[in-house]
Amino acid sequence: MAGFKFFSIPKPKGFRYKPIYYNEQKEEMREREERARKELGLSDKDKPFVPSIRGQFQRARKISRPSSRQSNIRLLIIIIVLLLISYFVFFR
Repeated sequence: MAGFKFFSIPKPKGFRYKPIYYNEQKEEMREREERARKELGLSDKDKPFVPSIRGQFQRARKISRPSSRQSNIRLLIIIIVLLLISYFVFFR
């Protein structure tokens, strides 16, 4: 009975991450280059062009319009069918 510990909470395991390869000088050089590009206003040719958010919303809206129309028509047909079934069940 001496081995049981009711009120002790086990400690979490430690995280020991050791990078395989890390060149501190190369990282510092890359950071300096990025800062210099930002200060000079140079654009990165590697990064793709990101269009405006407004254009993205307009395209998404155009894509969703036909699907929302189809779902509205489908819902209307289901309601009509249910009304017809309820009419035949209750009034005939």
